Amino acid sequence: MKFKDQIPNFITLLNLTSGSFAIIMVFSGEMVLASWFIILAAVFDFFDGFTARLLHAKSEIGAQLDSLADVISFGLAPAVIMYQLILQSPDVSVVNIGGVPVLPFVSLVMVAAGAYRLARFNTDPGQSDEFKGLPIPANGLFVAALPLIMNQNNEIAGLNSILNNSYLLVALMLFLSWLMVSSLPMIALKFKNLNWHDNAYRFILIAAIPVLFVLFRFSAVPMLIFLYIILSVISLSLKNKNS
Repeated sequence: MKFKDQIPNFITLLNLTSGSFAIIMVFSGEMVLASWFIILAAVFDFFDGFTARLLHAKSEIGAQLDSLADVISFGLAPAVIMYQLILQSPDVSVVNIGGVPVLPFVSLVMVAAGAYRLARFNTDPGQSDEFKGLPIPANGLFVAALPLIMNQNNEIAGLNSILNNSYLLVALMLFLSWLMVSSLPMIALKFKNLNWHDNAYRFILIAAIPVLFVLFRFSAVPMLIFLYIILSVISLSLKNKNS
């Protein structure tokens, strides 16, 4: 295999390493740093695919390695963050067995959902122009935003108290997990051309990114993911109606 063919794989390994660092940071008490490592993993996840297309270096090994990295960085690492957030919530001890809180362990559902999502994606050739279910990097970024939101002075009243409620965190985690394994149609954020007609909803999402970040800072991340879900449903529903 040529050297250039290994470049995307090396970037994918940087993704995996960043996700692994995120897990270590959570258990070291550095939740905010863990979030940044997941964001860094997402950057590497974007560039490994971009580099593979640029160098014409796509391979079966690269595809499998990408999924293995993603399940760590955007499945396990976010689940560990969720575990710690639920464990630290004031009402976590309401449900326990032998003095051990039970609710934090529900976060493992996110790992299983993410792994299933990736396995289905790898075996479904129909997910090139559109996805089925929430892409696992979106799940990772959503959860990574939570410690960053809790660490900032929030413009949205009562947001921190919401994120400190273990039951709401569990509900959010289960909702994200369901989105990943669902068959809900999602826009693939890949541009085949720059025509407005073909990419209107992609352009809307991209235009919303700086606006929401200026207004809400890290709180913009979950807003953008919910916007992505809404635009996906509208776009693909209209497409099916007109087809």
